Amino acid sequence: MAERCGVGVILGLASCSSQNSLGPGEGGVKERWYQPQAGWAGARPGVSDGTVYFGTGNGHIVARNVTTGVPRWTTRVGPDPVNGANILVRGGVVIAPVRNYTVGIDAQTGVVLWNYPSPDDFAGSGNPGQVVRSRIDSDEGTVYIPAWGASVSAVDIRTGTARWVWRPGPIAGDTGVAGAFRSGSMGVHVNGETVFATMWHFLNQQGGISEAWVVALERLTGVELWRVKLPYQGSGTLIHGAPVTYGQLVIVHTLSGRTYAIDRNTRGIAWEFTVPSARLSTNAQTEILGDEVYIDGGDSNIYALNAANGTVRWTAPFASQTTTDILVTQRRVTFTEGGTLYVLDRQTGARIAAVSQPRTHDPLFSSPAAYADGLVFVTVAEAAWCFEEP
Repeated sequence: MAERCGVGVILGLASCSSQNSLGPGEGGVKERWYQPQAGWAGARPGVSDGTVYFGTGNGHIVARNVTTGVPRWTTRVGPDPVNGANILVRGGVVIAPVRNYTVGIDAQTGVVLWNYPSPDDFAGSGNPGQVVRSRIDSDEGTVYIPAWGASVSAVDIRTGTARWVWRPGPIAGDTGVAGAFRSGSMGVHVNGETVFATMWHFLNQQGGISEAWVVALERLTGVELWRVKLPYQGSGTLIHGAPVTYGQLVIVHTLSGRTYAIDRNTRGIAWEFTVPSARLSTNAQTEILGDEVYIDGGDSNIYALNAANGTVRWTAPFASQTTTDILVTQRRVTFTEGGTLYVLDRQTGARIAAVSQPRTHDPLFSSPAAYADGLVFVTVAEAAWCFEEP
């Protein structure tokens, strides 16, 4: 049986800790701890030096001991849920996209160092571009923040000062009365001296027809090196996920379940993987480990693909569609589907566990899972949760 919840001293929250069982969430994993927190947030927790950093649904970042989940500090960063796609910890700073701004917090003290509002969503709007579901990345001194607008900002990790801002400028075919149609960038990846970004762009004012781009930017200056339009049109915000890189390939995945590998030298499509029967939106971005990429195929299957040529290594069926990004470790592939979290064997795709939310029947695992030293961390409805990787 799971241990009963007691009243925690820190933050005045109830706290629960269990070493053996999950109560409502039983299903093949061993819980390490469960700590209630307000609401829910969409950001993948960040982990560094024995601390895991969670976002909350009422605009707080909570630094928790990885072993116990007990808060070390909590900091209010605004009125909004922390709904960027991921929290990073770099150079002693916790960086979190929130809604239409990104914050930097001292990792040891919880003191807010800076608040960076994104550039305007579109010319003359006066409203910052949103960073909800934006995937940020960084090197040692700079964090790269994609936002609706579209824009990518290179921001100093310690001060929050923008070193450069890239925007796409006029795009051929735009006929909007007020200028360019709406566009957005929601994913970036730094590789060597290049920042790769994904971007969607409406081809009409309602977004009924849209296209997706992959853009390469010079890391130090933000100068655009090249731009490739993917050979597919859809609707709405067609591409959310950040690119991944494998050798000379830049690999991206669209909401329509299409995966493209772009040769960064020739800028041609080296390979494409699309399941003809795909019918579902694929919220998870491409993930890579070693020479394999992992995707939601849009047909209720997770695929492991050869990164060099896109051929299938294994397929794993599940009920519907991913609702957050996939976590890939040396041993496992972990992903969420609403109120269910699945764990697969990374070598074969065999299902290791399928777990419902612990201590609640609210059908929501709200964040992607994070991993460190054998432990998995994920935000659930009204709580932060940790279990041992099975």
